[in-house]
Amino acid sequence: MKNKYETSYNLKDKANIIKDVVEKSISAEMGISKGFKLISINGSEITDILDYKYLIADEYLEIEFVNLQGEIEIYEVEKEEYDDLGLVFETELIDKPKNCHNKCIFCFMEQLPDKVRDTLVFKDDDYRLSFFSGNYITLTNMKQSDIDRIIKYRISPINISLHTTDEEIRCMMLNNKNAGKVLKYIDSLYEAKIEMNIQIVLCKDINDKEVLYRTLKDVSNKYMPMIKSICIVPVGISKYRDNLYKLNPLEKEDCLDVIINVSKFQKEFKKKFKTNLVYLSDEFYLKAEIDIPSYKEYENFPQLENGVGMIAVFEDEFSKQIIKLKRKIEKQIKVNNTDNKKNIILLTGKITYNFIKEKTKILEDILGNINIDVRFVENNYFGTNITVTGLMTGNDILETIKDAHNSTTIVIPDVCLKEDEDIFLDDVMLEDLKSKYNNVVVSETSTKGFIDAIYNISKK
Repeated sequence: MKNKYETSYNLKDKANIIKDVVEKSISAEMGISKGFKLISINGSEITDILDYKYLIADEYLEIEFVNLQGEIEIYEVEKEEYDDLGLVFETELIDKPKNCHNKCIFCFMEQLPDKVRDTLVFKDDDYRLSFFSGNYITLTNMKQSDIDRIIKYRISPINISLHTTDEEIRCMMLNNKNAGKVLKYIDSLYEAKIEMNIQIVLCKDINDKEVLYRTLKDVSNKYMPMIKSICIVPVGISKYRDNLYKLNPLEKEDCLDVIINVSKFQKEFKKKFKTNLVYLSDEFYLKAEIDIPSYKEYENFPQLENGVGMIAVFEDEFSKQIIKLKRKIEKQIKVNNTDNKKNIILLTGKITYNFIKEKTKILEDILGNINIDVRFVENNYFGTNITVTGLMTGNDILETIKDAHNSTTIVIPDVCLKEDEDIFLDDVMLEDLKSKYNNVVVSETSTKGFIDAIYNISKK
C-alpha cells in the first residue's frame, strides 16, 4: 500500500540516499528506485545504519521515502521477521563515519608519505564500523549516548583498541587526556553483557613486559566471560616518523620474550576459562624464528583478520589442497615435459619469505615442470622495517623484478592491490607492470588461490 504527499524536503544531503536496490527484493517489488531518500520506519527517523537494521527487523513496517520528484511516499509492508528490504545506501553507515581525533604514538596513518590517497589518511574511530567491518575503536571519540546505543542495539562483539589498562600510559600512547577515563565504558559494556575483542599494539619499553602482563591480568580478572579474545600485535614503524614520538621496533629477542611469557598466560587462562584467550599475531613467531602454534591452539580464530593464525590456516589448507592437486595430476593423461621448465618469479613480503619458499619447493617437486624464484620485496616506500606482503608497493615490485626475462611469469598476491581497483599503495597501476612484462598473474591470497595460480601456469 502506498500513500503520497507533497513535501519540500531537502534532497541535497546525501545521508539516507538510496544508491541501488537489490533485484527481486522487497524494495524492488515496491518500486523504490535509485535516488529515493529513506526518512523513517514505523515513525522513527533513520539517522544511521543501526537505526535501519534495528527497525527493519519487525514483520510490519510503515516506511517513509522522498521520491525523485521530492514527494513523500509512505509504504506499508508485511514481511518475515528480519527479512532485509534490499536497499543499498550511498554510504555504508548511512551517516558519515566518525573521525578519530587521537594522535596515537603508534598510528600507522601518521607515518605515511605526504602524497597518498585520501582514503589512506582518513582515520575512523566508529563503533558502528567496529561491528559491521571489524574495525577497532579506542572509546575516546565516544559519549555515554554512544555506549547506550551499543547496549540498546546489542552490538556485540565490539572491537576495542585497549593497549594498556594503565590510565597514565594509555593517555600518553593515544595523546588524549581522556584516554584513561573512558575505560569506564568497558565496565558498562561488561555489565550489559556485550562481548568484546581486545587489541593491544605492543610498543617496546612502553606497554610491554610488566605493563603488558598487568593489562592481561586486569582484563581477565575484571571482564571475563565477556572478553572473547585478546590480540597482541607488534607496532609497525615506517621511515616517515619525523617529529613523531621515537619508537624502536621489536627485535628477535623481544619477540621471543613476549612469546614465552604470553604462553604462560595462555596455560593459566586455559585452565581457568577453558580458552587460551590471548593470542599473538604471526609476526612474533616469524621474527623470533620459531614454529607457529598448531591449528587447534587458535581455537575458533577470533582475530584472523588481525594477522593472528593466518599461517596456521594456510598450513592446514595447504596440506588439504596438495592432496587434491596430486589427485588432479594423477588423472591427467599428458605428462609434463620436465626438460622445458616454466620460470616463475613469486613475490612476497620479507617476513613470510622462508615460509613461502618452503611451500613452493613442494609445488616444484609435484608439478615437475616449473622453477619458482621466490623473491621478497624490500619495502623502500614505507621503510625496511615494514615487511608484510600487504604493504608491498608497485615501484618496489618493479625494482625487485627489474632483471626478469619476458618469458618469466610474475606472480603477485592480490592482498597488495586495492580491494576494488588494480592499483598499489603508491598509485602504480597493475597495468604499468603488465605493460613492461608479458606475463603477470595476480593470485588470490587464499591457499587455494596460491596453488591454483602456480598450477595454471604449469599447464600453459
